[in-house]
Amino acid sequence: MNVILIMADQLSARWLGCYGNPAASTPHLDDLAQSGVQFDRCVSPYPVCMPARASLITGRSAQHHGLWYNGWELAPGLTTFPQVLQGQGIQTFGVGKFHLECHGRSAYNDVRKWGFDQAQTTEDIRAGHWLDWVEREHPAHFQRALATVWPMPHLNDYGPDHRDLLTEVREAHAAHPPNVQARMTYPSIIDAHVCQTRWVGNEAIQYIENRDPSRPFFLKMSFVDPHDPYDPPAEYLDRIDPALVPEPLESGDPALHRAVQRYQHVHFIRSFNEVTRDDWLTMRRYYLASVAFVDDQVGRVMECLRSQGIADDTLVIFTADHGDMLGDYGLATKGGWHFDACYRIPMIVAGAGVSPHRDPSMVTLLDIFPTVIDYMNAPDEVPVEGLSLRPVLEESGNLDRPDAALIESYGNYGVIDVDLRSRSVLTPQWHYTEFGDGSGMLFDLDNDPLESTNLWDARDLACERTRLKCLMCDLMAHQNEPLPLRQRHPSAQH
Repeated sequence: MNVILIMADQLSARWLGCYGNPAASTPHLDDLAQSGVQFDRCVSPYPVCMPARASLITGRSAQHHGLWYNGWELAPGLTTFPQVLQGQGIQTFGVGKFHLECHGRSAYNDVRKWGFDQAQTTEDIRAGHWLDWVEREHPAHFQRALATVWPMPHLNDYGPDHRDLLTEVREAHAAHPPNVQARMTYPSIIDAHVCQTRWVGNEAIQYIENRDPSRPFFLKMSFVDPHDPYDPPAEYLDRIDPALVPEPLESGDPALHRAVQRYQHVHFIRSFNEVTRDDWLTMRRYYLASVAFVDDQVGRVMECLRSQGIADDTLVIFTADHGDMLGDYGLATKGGWHFDACYRIPMIVAGAGVSPHRDPSMVTLLDIFPTVIDYMNAPDEVPVEGLSLRPVLEESGNLDRPDAALIESYGNYGVIDVDLRSRSVLTPQWHYTEFGDGSGMLFDLDNDPLESTNLWDARDLACERTRLKCLMCDLMAHQNEPLPLRQRHPSAQH
């Protein structure tokens, strides 16, 4: 059995057609969901890039992997599931965004140390392997590609030739400004066939075609899209009907307004205060076009599996690290604002042995580690917090745990004040959030699935709040079950 893990960045479940979005253009992902299992309640345990990705690859929560927020990096010591696979002779490939080390460190963070035989990276900053490919294979597009690169200080010493790329980036930005339509929103200034997203698809296909066919393989294919800036190739905008784009959620509930207002302390959020309804709708259309661009690459990989004759021997998992608020209740992107658009992500699994259905089970990114090693027949004693989803995928059993998920945030765009931290517990009926200052939010999801009425102060729900608080404490205690092996001496003696 082979396994391909496909990740999008900053993709809420609600933006895919199979999850009910009327404006989405995601035929390949919709087909994947139809042929496999679509989890309707997949939750990011940390709705921000680095902690979520660290939890996925280690199977552990932040108190063990140490990535509390963006800016903390994954250190050696915790075993990753690619290392488990690699140790048992399985080919391991990776391409795209990994974000387990900071963008401020290097354009060439080497992810092979986490268990990849071969890997090529391209992160938010867009320097690195993709940019080098554009210069080498499509030199006529290089200057425009440079104009998309973040001007990071380390680019003044770029690559093996110690090139001052930073100066070139600044000059390219001045020469090729984007045609801005709304905040962080514009058509791509480079053609689709040389875009970062297309390159990720290209390289994933190359790994599949050039693999050793005598051994199983694992491939991680990870896109930066649809993460902001929302800059799809212009032709993808034609696929999104503006009249069908859902409007941002609003609420007249004073208790919800008070809860959300705390994030006015975050400069990034304040910077969206003047964004209009029409601006949000424009941003949403461009975001959906970026999702369509990702969907096309998924379709290309699925066609490659069929042409290689291995579609029936390959498990495909599609998910994301976290979502994007895109204006719901006036909030942008992701952070400690735990709402559906931020924490609920797609999880679609298809392949041999999977029984197609929509599943209501509460699952998280922590479940990917045990699921992958289970399907690749790579048993190991590594202690993890999640469970293999195989019984649910094959409809042979249930998950032996509470139908609930814990969500935690320890920072918001550089602000790590205790009062702005948030911790939530999610059940099929209730969403309970507690902020660092002791206040919180409570939503009755049966009657308020849009999370628009905050019941935190409802006196008749005091017992329910206590019950959910206890459940949260239980889930926090479970983070230490089983204990990790990092720093434990082999003799296990005092």
